[in-house]
Amino acid sequence: MPKTETRLSHFEIVIALSIAVVSITTAVVAGRASAVGSAAGDAARRGLIDTIRQQAAMSEDWRLVYQEAAFAQEHAAAQAALEVMAASDDPSEQAQADEVAQNLLPSLAQLSPFVTEPRYRRDDGSLDLELRFQDLEAETPNLAALSPEGSFREADRRLSEQRWLTLGSVLLVISLFWVTLAEIARGRARVGAFAIGSIVYALSLASLVAVELIYALTPLGGVE
Repeated sequence: MPKTETRLSHFEIVIALSIAVVSITTAVVAGRASAVGSAAGDAARRGLIDTIRQQAAMSEDWRLVYQEAAFAQEHAAAQAALEVMAASDDPSEQAQADEVAQNLLPSLAQLSPFVTEPRYRRDDGSLDLELRFQDLEAETPNLAALSPEGSFREADRRLSEQRWLTLGSVLLVISLFWVTLAEIARGRARVGAFAIGSIVYALSLASLVAVELIYALTPLGGVE
C-alpha cells in the first residue's frame, strides 16, 4: 500500500509540474503573439505614412511640372508676340520687342526646363510632361526608396503569423484544461486526462515550432 501511495504521489508531482510548464508556455506564446501583432500594426502604420509621403511628393512634382509647362506656354506666347512686334515698323513696338527679348524671355526660360532643354519636347513639338515628372522623381531618391507595398506585405505576414500563434495558444489552453482535470480526477480518468493533455501539448508545441521556423525562413510575403 505505501508503494502505491508513493507512486501516486510521484504522478501528482508530474501533473503539477506539467501544469506549470503548460501555463508558462501559454504565457510565453501569448506574449509572442502580442509582440507579433504589435509589429504588424507598426508595419501597417509605416506603410500608411510612406504612402502619404509618396503621394504628397508626387502631387508636388506634378504641380511643379504643370507650373513649368505654364511658363513654357507663356514663353512661347511671348516669343510669338516678339516676332510680331519685331516685324512692325512702329518704333515703339520695336522697342517693346527689345524689352521682351532682353528681359521677359530670359526670365521665363529660367523658370522652365521645357524651354531650355530640348529633350522635354516631343517630335511634334508638344511638351513631354511624363519625362519631366520622371526626372523630378529621380531627384528625390529618399522618397523613391520608400516602399509602402513592402510595409503592407510585412503587416499581412505578421498578422498571418499572429493567427497561427493564436491557434497554438488555443491548443495550449486545451492542453492545460486536460492536465488540470488530471489533477482532480482519480484512477484511469486521471491517467487518460493526463495523456490527452500531454498529446495536445506536444502537438501544439510542434505546431508553434513549425510556425516560427516557417516564418523565420520564408521570404517576406511568402506565407499567407
